[in-house]
Amino acid sequence: MSIQIYSDITFVFGPPNGDRYEAIKSHALRNGTNFSKAFRDHVEGIFVSIKGERLLDDLFSLCFRKKIKINRIYPTYQIRANPDDRLKKFHLRPEDRFAELPALIIYPPEFTTEAGSELSFPIQFEDAQFVIEAIREAFCFDWVNIFGTYEGAIDFEDVLSEGEKVEFIETANGSWASAYKYRGLYFYFDEVQNLGPFAQYSDVQAKFDEISDHVQNDGFNSVSYHLKNYLPKM
Repeated sequence: MSIQIYSDITFVFGPPNGDRYEAIKSHALRNGTNFSKAFRDHVEGIFVSIKGERLLDDLFSLCFRKKIKINRIYPTYQIRANPDDRLKKFHLRPEDRFAELPALIIYPPEFTTEAGSELSFPIQFEDAQFVIEAIREAFCFDWVNIFGTYEGAIDFEDVLSEGEKVEFIETANGSWASAYKYRGLYFYFDEVQNLGPFAQYSDVQAKFDEISDHVQNDGFNSVSYHLKNYLPKM
């Protein structure tokens, strides 16, 4: 079983700004094409090359302070039919009704060390955020969205037996809820449901906030025990 949390991670690129945007816009108008095609060609030109792969290698290596090779990238795109303020740069002409957003997929289970060995640690969502934020700033993208596909199904029994309990609450009427961290992800349990995985602890924290609010508004109930081992990053 792979140690990796995600089978793949997708970066979806918003339009660039400044001189880079003006250059791509001028190219599209001059050649009678739409901005989407010109922008997709531009993004693929950045990444679909030995130099582009090396850029991602270097950024992930910087993130972990050890040499990492990503080994495979897959360029693709997503179509957005509903224009909004974030996509208005794609619509240069009245007939431009769709925006084709360039995207790039990477595959953490295929990452290796410089020597070609499988990684002994998982690529976390925040690691991908670190890498793509550096790329966003370097190439002047307005924004970049990140999506991850989880690597296989996670058994809740494994979470309970092998995970780290980060929060637990019990009320006077016998209700309880707990949160666990497992393989870099967060899970929520109570007497009626198991939820997760969540990439951010804030999603789990919202559940505990709901319980606390409910107890405060119930004159016949109170919190009898509250354990909290999770400290948010400052």
